[in-house]
Amino acid sequence: MSMERPFYTKQPIPLLITILIVLVVGTVTVPQDVLLADVGGLLGLWATGETQVSWLTDPAPAGNGYAAATEDPAEYEEPDPARTEAPKDNGKPMIALTFDDGPSRYTDRILDLLEKHGGRATFFVLGNRVESWQDTIIRAVNIGSEIAGHSWSHPELTRLNDEQITQEIRDTSAIIEQVAGVSGRFFRPPFGRVDEQVVNVSNTLGYSIVNWTLDTQDWKHRNANSVYNAIMRGVQEGSIVLMHDIRTTTATAMERVIPALIAKGYQLVTVSELLHSLYGELEPGRVYGIPGMR
Repeated sequence: MSMERPFYTKQPIPLLITILIVLVVGTVTVPQDVLLADVGGLLGLWATGETQVSWLTDPAPAGNGYAAATEDPAEYEEPDPARTEAPKDNGKPMIALTFDDGPSRYTDRILDLLEKHGGRATFFVLGNRVESWQDTIIRAVNIGSEIAGHSWSHPELTRLNDEQITQEIRDTSAIIEQVAGVSGRFFRPPFGRVDEQVVNVSNTLGYSIVNWTLDTQDWKHRNANSVYNAIMRGVQEGSIVLMHDIRTTTATAMERVIPALIAKGYQLVTVSELLHSLYGELEPGRVYGIPGMR
């Protein structure tokens, strides 16, 4: 894959044109240092055609406060299997289920299912909720799942100064370590929004940034069937699936999703296990998943 700087346009580029460009040119350029954690490739990463900076800094849309940072998986092109095959453990393809904005009263329902079926997941928690849900967090760690930070209070980090970003990241990590005894060196920014400032602060603090590759939009539809269909239609080997464990419909969907994925031969691993199998040690200041800033 070419690593030259791509051009950007302020006008949307129809997906059909993007596909034609790929077919004719045979390569797709991406910004230097972008790490595509999705083993599904997503060659049409920027098929929406929006400028990188304006997309990353636009305010979250009005509504319930949870913004989708990716388009539907169907909007991206089929990857090249020769370049996107994920490492396997015991011959089983890996995927990572991730849950944001908790913990909540629904998190234990998800943990019940993971424990029953022998799966693991990653929970990106809000620091201001950790103290109230200590038992749930400790349980998640004890059954092999993973806890990481999602900021303290869910602000858009791109609207904060360096000191405020630092506080959101550090305070959340500190309380996770205090409660669960774990201190992961990565976090997920609210809304998946990053810019050069967020990347630089993360690098200084020694943290990687982990987004996702498959957005179920469970925050929008709030329908268990929609969540199930989004996952089963879009999941691929190496997918990082975005969900929110503050939705009862998401917990309900997991009653079907988790056994269905296992039945299809997937192993459910933590996001750090998946990324470590792909890239080795995570690098501070790098964005894994999509959209990638660096």
